[in-house]
Amino acid sequence: MADESNRQKNAGASKKQAELHKQEVTVRGGKFDGLTKRNEDYLFRLSKALDEKGLAYEDKEDTLDTMYAELKEKQKQGITATRLYGTVQERASEIIDGPKKKREEPKPQKFWVSALDNGLIMLILFCFMYALLGFFGSSKQSQSNGGWITLLTTSVIAGIGLAYFYTAMLPQNLNKHKHKWVHMTLATLVLIIGWMGLFYLVALIPTSINAALNPIVYAVVGVAAFGVRYYLKGKLGFQRFLR
Repeated sequence: MADESNRQKNAGASKKQAELHKQEVTVRGGKFDGLTKRNEDYLFRLSKALDEKGLAYEDKEDTLDTMYAELKEKQKQGITATRLYGTVQERASEIIDGPKKKREEPKPQKFWVSALDNGLIMLILFCFMYALLGFFGSSKQSQSNGGWITLLTTSVIAGIGLAYFYTAMLPQNLNKHKHKWVHMTLATLVLIIGWMGLFYLVALIPTSINAALNPIVYAVVGVAAFGVRYYLKGKLGFQRFLR
């Protein structure tokens, strides 16, 4: 008895829904006969919007005919024109200008390109810092800068280390790890420990070999490094800093 009652209720609901749908479908023999009032109104407003945008009559009619045929099928599934095509203005713009192109995400730099980019950046920064300390700082500050070996080694290690860090932080690489924060922390620790360790080893080199340079030399090298990076930026497409 319960099953029979449920079947009768379902049949009644289906019949009622069909009647509502029949009432919503236009009965006048117009241009978009057979569409629901909502979908018919959508095409009328779209036709007006395309006229305002100056679309050729033939192109407009072909587009509306195609949409009309598609909507007659889709509305049987309860799909409206707005759901299918977006707003009238959005659809009109798409017809006139073509579908919007998806913005392409920039491809990540190759590891060696990123290392070169960041290494040059660090070289520029250290050169100018050493030059300023040499010109305006005390003699003790100038001597504590470290020599040319320290400068080059620090720049190279920083370039490689930062390239490693940026590569490890890429979304596609982070998503491979279940615990992203752990991976990020480990990558940061490796970068810091490696940099400090190598900096300590370089500091052991005698100052007779690792001699500090004249601040003018540091300034010249910094300007030259900036010029090299500016040139390579156009060739290799550096993506980070100093754009």
